[in-house]
Order: sequence, then C-alpha cells, then structure tokens
Amino acid sequence: MKTEQKILDFIDAHEDALLQFTRDLVATPSATPPGDERAVAARIQQEFKTLELGEAQVIAAEPERPCLLLKLKGGRPGPTLIFNGHIDTKPAGDLAAWKHDPLDPVIEDGKLYGLGSTDMKSGVAAMVYATAALAQVSDELAGQLHLLPVADEEGGSMLGARFLAANGYVRGDAILISEPSGIRREMEFIHLDSRGICCFRIRVHGDQMHSSLSDEFNAVNACVKAGELVYRFSREFAHEGTTVNAGVTMRGGVYFGVVPGLAEFGCDLRVPPGSTEQEIRVEVEAWLEQQRQRDPELRAEVVWETPPSIWIDPVNFPRDHALVPALQNASAKVLPEVPPIGCYPAATDAPWFAATGIPTVPSFGPGIIMLAHSPNECVEVSSIFACARIYALAALEYLT
Repeated sequence: MKTEQKILDFIDAHEDALLQFTRDLVATPSATPPGDERAVAARIQQEFKTLELGEAQVIAAEPERPCLLLKLKGGRPGPTLIFNGHIDTKPAGDLAAWKHDPLDPVIEDGKLYGLGSTDMKSGVAAMVYATAALAQVSDELAGQLHLLPVADEEGGSMLGARFLAANGYVRGDAILISEPSGIRREMEFIHLDSRGICCFRIRVHGDQMHSSLSDEFNAVNACVKAGELVYRFSREFAHEGTTVNAGVTMRGGVYFGVVPGLAEFGCDLRVPPGSTEQEIRVEVEAWLEQQRQRDPELRAEVVWETPPSIWIDPVNFPRDHALVPALQNASAKVLPEVPPIGCYPAATDAPWFAATGIPTVPSFGPGIIMLAHSPNECVEVSSIFACARIYALAALEYLT
C-alpha cells in the first residue's frame, strides 16, 4: 500500500505538468500525411529528461519517422510490460469546421481540444507520466516496463509498429495500447479484442459505345450495374459481427456521349475476432456469384490485389493473462466502476505486435473514438489523469 500511495502521490503532484505536456504534444504537428514525427518525438525526449527517465533509444525506418523505446528496469527478474501509443495524427481537414485552431490546445468545460487530443496524444502523455511514477519505486518491480511511442500508425504502420515488429525491436510479455476506449462516453470499455479489416474492390464490365444508340443495341451500362451492386451489397451481405461499408470508393465512365464500359467500387468490412481472410473471401465470392445468377447481364469480379486491398487480422487478448485482472483492479481503485470487457470496433497497431506472439490489449485509454479524425476533437482532462493512475497501478500489480 505504501508503494501504491507513493505512485499516486507522484501523479497527484504532477497533474499540472502532465496536462501541460499533453497540450504541448497537441500543439506539435505530426500529421500523416505528410508524415514527420521528429518534432513531437523531440518533445517527448525532452519530457523524459525533465522526469529523469533518461534518453530513449531512437529507432527509425526513415529519419523523419522516429519511434522511441525507453526501458525502465525493475529490481529483480520478471516479465516485460510494454506501454504503446502512436504519436502521429490524421490531417486536420477543413479548418473552417474547427471552433479552435486544431494546433491550439484550448481547455474548455473540462475538455482539452485539439488535433490528436483523443487519438492519441493524451494516452501517450498519460503513459509517460505513469512510467515516471513507477520510476519512483523501480527497485520494487520485478521485470521491466518499456515505453514505446511509435510513428506512422495513421499511414498504415509500415514505418512504425510493423517495421519494429518485423525487425525484432519489440520483445515482451504483454503490450497495452492507450487508444481511446470510449464509444459513447470516456473510459467505457477495456478493449481486450479488436476487429480486423477487409478491403477490396468489385469491378463491373459494360458495353462501351456511343450513347445515342444504347437503347437500340441494349448496351450494358457498367456504372448502373455497379450502383445496383453497391446497393445490394450494403443491404444483403452479412457476416455476424461485421460492419459493412459498401461504396467507400467509386469510379467509372469516360464522359458524356459514352456508355460506361468499366466501373468499380470499394468495400470496407470490419470483421470480428475469429474471422479469417480466406473465410471472408469465400463469402464475398459466393455473394457475387449469386448476383451473376440473379442477373445474366452482370459481368463482375472481385479484385483482391494489394494494394489497394487490405487485410488486417482481428486481435484476441487471452482472458487468463495476468494483465487483465491488473487492469480491472487498477480501474476499480480509480474509476467509479470497472469498465466491462469489449471489442474495439476499429483497428490499432495491435495486430502487428500480436503477430510476433506478444499478447496485446488494442485499446484502453482516454477519449472517444467517434471524436477522432474529426473537427473539434477533444478529450476530458479528468480521463488523462485517471489513465495515468490506472496505467501505473496496473503495471505495479503486473510487475510484482
């Protein structure tokens, strides 16, 4: 209990510094595209120095895309827990839609506004201060705590988590990612699982010809056929637990005066844990074959090439892993009630880490995912403080 109290006292005493650090991260541009995290990584390194944590190792697939790895060693052997979060953001988009400058971290009504405030600079900041709190009692820890802020998550992770995992830089017994875990309210779930992604295109062929004679020669309009397929796919394709987004991209036709001979549309499926790429491919191909039987004029095929097609595995975190009760017990000490276990609807860097054999919690952090990637993104200040406490207490339990 004395150790716990020492950790909590440290965070209590550093709330103002944690909030200012979060604001500084939000104020430091790191949008993907174009993709350059050097300034925000430097600001994190500066905070490490201020908190007497030492200097993190810089690992970069490209100079402008740095990832950081800071190691806090305990007083005796034990497991390795990794705190992870990405330090890039999406672009701000339409600036006129923001009520504040997206790089001006305004605090209003208990919320911090700004680009990346929810996704996910507040989570990274909370992990930095949780690590600093644990450093006060490091001799009592068994094992190690690694802090891993990474680049390029918003661009597909090829220069971030995927690069690190593929090249052996990530080694541990569990990873916790501080992605925003709220759907309708903050701190709503402990997301032990996350859905996977399946993206593909359906290409439709027609009869390209002069449009003045399309009725006389019964020409097949590829765009019309594609439109009919988009409508039907969005309403008919079903895979339990899957969110179906049909027509996320569309293109076709040449110009006025020409019957379209080619059209295609993209589909974005969010598939639940347990789904496999082969299973989804078989189901999509079977659905399209049904449409061909339904419409003898339909000439269409599924395009699975990569890119632009994408498959990202869903993630399952083992329920019997020691980090699960550690997170629940820590939450019980900080929050009014322990969040239930949930499945994250979006994708995180978890699949790349899980592919190396490291169990990874894809999302438990401050913020609401609905506010990410949108104007007026914000996070509740109280959630930042709560997460710093939960991360520190959970790590303490897991590493002792």
